Amino acid sequence: MTTRIDSPSPYRVQGAITSLGELARKQPDLAFKMPDELVAEVKLHEEQMAARYEAARRYADAHPDKIYAQITVGGNIVATIYDSGVTHRERGAYGAQLSDGGAGLALADARIADILKAVPGEVKYSDFTDPGGRSARSAPESALPKVTARSLMQIMQDMDWQLARARMGDDGTPAA
Repeated sequence: MTTRIDSPSPYRVQGAITSLGELARKQPDLAFKMPDELVAEVKLHEEQMAARYEAARRYADAHPDKIYAQITVGGNIVATIYDSGVTHRERGAYGAQLSDGGAGLALADARIADILKAVPGEVKYSDFTDPGGRSARSAPESALPKVTARSLMQIMQDMDWQLARARMGDDGTPAA
């Protein structure tokens, strides 16, 4: 089965398209059905990772960073610094080289000083303008569900080994 696909999408595909099902029938060495036990393991991995991502999102929603300071130049905000030290810069403050050492308010204060070296602005510690979006701390590992399934890389390696063994004869040499 070959098809020509023309679409208004900027990522359109032009030319012959072969389905995976057709490829598996024509050249069984190139495509094969993943064993059911590996399919189940991939599904378990996806479910556990989805639960982990959801727990991290809930933690971030419950523990947002608070704005510690904003730096303005000519009334325009060029940087928002959070109490965690996370810093969001606008174009006007891109030239500033920010400190990486420390955490929390010590890091926030160091980054304010870094930005003020590059941009002559005013620091506001109250009456903030909402910058939109949010910043939040990462959830501690103890707050996240464990992933007991093997990684997708390990599952795929196992599948590759199964395919290689299927291609070999009983004596360990490649089958004809």
